[in-house]
Amino acid sequence: MHLDFFSRLPKTTRGNRVDKRLKLTVAQVETLKQYGKEYFDGETGYGGYFYDGRWKPVAEEMIEHYKLTESSRVLEVGCAKGYLMYEFYRLGITNVHGCDISEYAISNVPKEIAGNFRVMGADKLDYPDSAFDLVISIDCINNLDSVGVDRAILEMMRVSRRDVFMRVGSYRTVEEYENIKGWGVTSLTFDSEAQWLTRFKRLNYSGDYYLRFMELLK
Repeated sequence: MHLDFFSRLPKTTRGNRVDKRLKLTVAQVETLKQYGKEYFDGETGYGGYFYDGRWKPVAEEMIEHYKLTESSRVLEVGCAKGYLMYEFYRLGITNVHGCDISEYAISNVPKEIAGNFRVMGADKLDYPDSAFDLVISIDCINNLDSVGVDRAILEMMRVSRRDVFMRVGSYRTVEEYENIKGWGVTSLTFDSEAQWLTRFKRLNYSGDYYLRFMELLK
């Protein structure tokens, strides 16, 4: 099911930063692909990814929709610095876990939850089958190639005993395609809306998703 938990996030336009990204050198792009400090906090990356409470309404809506309780186990794949899971924790869902390929990001997870966060790729999750009530992935798996995307989706299905939710970048028009290509310099998979839906059907993916169309970047 297509679900939008993000309506209360701060609105942003990235037009100027997309223009800058289009001018990045090969070396600068390769640096971003290391998913280190420059990717999260540098001028060519996110420009500074710090805790500001913006993920609280997302956590609130997810907790309500998925009927999570204090005993629920939640995993975020591609968790970055863990700020969404930190909001779950602050709202009473304390059994939160996260993984990300970035050692830098994991080293900056809030100390209250850091013990359950690990450096790990999305396409090979080192967790048992059916280990979590909810598995979340936001803006992560586009950074894998098409085979890796399939593996990541199957892995998230495997480790969840109940629900899976993912947000992925997509497009419906030429303009949206140019936007997502311009911003997603580390991305390897650029599926249209129809291609994502075909992929979900082929993999028997029955979880929830949000296709992030980038028509408002400029």
